[in-house]
Amino acid sequence: MSGNDTSGVPNFGRKAPRGYIVQSMKAIIDSSTALREEQNNFNLIACPGYPELISNMVNLNNDRNNTAFIIGDSPLRLKATGTDIQAWATNSNNVSATGEGGLTVTSPYVGVYYPSGQTNDLSGAAVVVPASHAVLRTIIQSDNKSYPWMAPAGTLRGLVDNLSSIGYIDAVSGSFVSVGVTQGLRDVLYVNKINPMTYLPGSGLVVYGQKTLATTPSAMDRINVSRLVNYLRSQLNVLSRPFVFEPNDPITRKSVTATVTSLMNDLVSKRGISDYVVVCDGTNNTADRIARNELYVDVAIQPTKDVEFIYIPIRLKNQGDMQSGNLSSAAAVGTGA
Repeated sequence: MSGNDTSGVPNFGRKAPRGYIVQSMKAIIDSSTALREEQNNFNLIACPGYPELISNMVNLNNDRNNTAFIIGDSPLRLKATGTDIQAWATNSNNVSATGEGGLTVTSPYVGVYYPSGQTNDLSGAAVVVPASHAVLRTIIQSDNKSYPWMAPAGTLRGLVDNLSSIGYIDAVSGSFVSVGVTQGLRDVLYVNKINPMTYLPGSGLVVYGQKTLATTPSAMDRINVSRLVNYLRSQLNVLSRPFVFEPNDPITRKSVTATVTSLMNDLVSKRGISDYVVVCDGTNNTADRIARNELYVDVAIQPTKDVEFIYIPIRLKNQGDMQSGNLSSAAAVGTGA
């Protein structure tokens, strides 16, 4: 009843009930029509504590025209070592599906976070929670302060206030191990597209990354751009509805262009994009497309890139050298995500 793991071995111990729960939850996500109805509007998807369901959430998002962003979890028992993290992120065990054994999902609309955390339940007892427990709240608070196209990370919009510590569950003892996510570990995480939570002196616990699981380097490998595209798809879908069943003529196309241009100008003023182009005329609405009762609007955007690495060179000079303008032989100090 609990099924087998990805290698075909039957699920035993704690994995037995989890295997059955995962099967049931996958079936619910895959078969739910309510989650796919347009009147149910949401822009974040998460299944806290279940990385096994990331692929199902990706399929759900595809069915909704990728108008939402998926918050994925790393396993609760993933050790805080570069070797273990890289092995899981790169699926060195060659598992067939995402789970404790490895990460197999790729999508520009998924962000995975590490590590897990500890907080208190309603009775005051300490409980271990997945990373998404904190990230969901952090992203919502970031949106309340700014916009979805602003990076939900760093000391301004990435503060975590619902965890007392971060760490992982020891696979042998079952106890929670508190860890500090050092610069070296953050580097390993970020190279492998996993977003770290860490403590920063003077700031506290923060989300300190915003990479997606995009397969190729592009603007879509950052969460702020991915969520900008989510937002645009949702808004353009709403803005285009009044033009359905209208005559496909220059008057309608001009009205559509003006409506979309107004949205783009708003995004420019709110620092979401730096430039754009909107085309809805005879060049992309050919006679064949008009004959098929189709209207095409081509939109190209130049998203605003965020700052993830700051380099501040500090140069040591002898007295009198500053007037010469010679700034060679510098000692540089850089800080980065």
